[in-house]
Amino acid sequence: MNSRNALVRRTSGSRGTGETVAASPPGHDPGWWSLSPERARTLLLVAARPTITALAATVLLVLVVMLTTGTDLTSAPAAVAATWLAAHQVPLTVGRTTLGLLPLVPTAVLVWLAARECARAVPNRPTPVELGWLTGAVLAGPLLMTAVCLAVTGDAAGVTPLESSGPVAAFGWVFVLYLVAAAAGIGSRAWSSLCALVPIEIPEWAVLGARAARRTVLRMLGCAVLATAISFFVHLSRLDGAYRQAHNFTDVLGTTLLSLLYLPNVVIGAAGILSGAAVLFGAGSVGLFGVTGGHMPVLPALIPVPEGPASPWWAALLLVPLGVGVLGGIELGRTSDDRPGAPWATLTCAALSTLTFLALAILGSGQLGAVGWVGVDLLMLVVLMVTWFGFGGFVGMVFARRFLTPAAPTESAAEYDDYDDTDDYDDDTGEYEDDDYYEDDYDDDEVDDEDDDPAEYADAPEYDDPAVEVDAELVEDFDDDLEVSIAAPGSTDEPADDIVDVEVVESDLPDEDKTPGR
Repeated sequence: MNSRNALVRRTSGSRGTGETVAASPPGHDPGWWSLSPERARTLLLVAARPTITALAATVLLVLVVMLTTGTDLTSAPAAVAATWLAAHQVPLTVGRTTLGLLPLVPTAVLVWLAARECARAVPNRPTPVELGWLTGAVLAGPLLMTAVCLAVTGDAAGVTPLESSGPVAAFGWVFVLYLVAAAAGIGSRAWSSLCALVPIEIPEWAVLGARAARRTVLRMLGCAVLATAISFFVHLSRLDGAYRQAHNFTDVLGTTLLSLLYLPNVVIGAAGILSGAAVLFGAGSVGLFGVTGGHMPVLPALIPVPEGPASPWWAALLLVPLGVGVLGGIELGRTSDDRPGAPWATLTCAALSTLTFLALAILGSGQLGAVGWVGVDLLMLVVLMVTWFGFGGFVGMVFARRFLTPAAPTESAAEYDDYDDTDDYDDDTGEYEDDDYYEDDYDDDEVDDEDDDPAEYADAPEYDDPAVEVDAELVEDFDDDLEVSIAAPGSTDEPADDIVDVEVVESDLPDEDKTPGR
């Protein structure tokens, strides 16, 4: 058989591209510890790039502060190590002052960088082993740098009055933060693979409740931001007193930057106040139902904090979390097709939203030197938010079921429904009816007229039969050497020995002479 006519067959070692790949030797199964060079390089970047970026920014910030304030650079390594630990919410002790209330902006930036780098490295269809390697790479770099910073602060303890809270707290905070970053990065690219690691099947109402919880948290934080901005402009007269300890431009700039770094802490406190919980400042507290005097730090970020006594209309602000819960329940009532599972979705939304705010409140609180413990009352926060989000969500769900129409289906589903509901489909017979497609193009009356009046085409020019040329190749597929060749119709010549050229030439017909099927 001619080699040019042979088929390319796939074998067990072929990739389907004609390239033969050597099969793995029998009994050789690469273990989970084996990595390709490309994958190892990717994991190395995931481990090193966010850590190096954060360390470079920390060194630059410390040097700028020390140079502008005229501080001796001999304590720069200890300052860099302390800044790294503080950015990861690790409490520090300076002399006899414990600083546990740390700004959240650096922490959020570091977690975002790690999650972004992790999301870029997620393969298309990751396996549990690949996800494990990726999670380990996200944790490896920050944990290694934390160990170095702990060693530096311990070595500088005899020179500078700086101490950390211990290795357990340091490694614990770093581990939890970057584990959240890894989960966020993997979930943004491979949510189904992440859910597949759960040993039990996740019901549909739990997924809907989790999505509603994300929107509920964002709405509540948006309301807290709006309330903080309004209160800031209402109490703008306190701005001069907030800068009374700033004596020059450098002090003003440092105080402003410090207030901006603490702004997320203030927003979380505002969300707690809107829910009805109190924000504690040592012995004092601020809430919708009362304000107790206490020692409060002098910072521009604390200008929105209201002063006592509490006004009666402040209680109306409790409608904010209730309204957020009702809105989430309305969405679940309109979008959930599982009516028995809709209440469970509402409870899931309330529980996850409350847990999220509890975690944020823990991050945004801590010990602040002589002031004492600063933060939201955690027990009141949990009880009140579960109540508002749970009760409001149930009311919204019932209202949506009784008085509102279900949400419109997605665009793809709507198109599919439109296709199924066309007039051409007969529900009784299960078949499509004849449409008017051919009737529009070809009218029976016109065909009859053409048949009845053949003289109309009497003057039409005659066309000869088109010349036919055949281009063929002799194929020998049989053992008896049978040769097959093709010649032009009516030809008296002997068949060609090997190759006969074939070419079909059809003259263009007039437009009015085109017939169906031509």
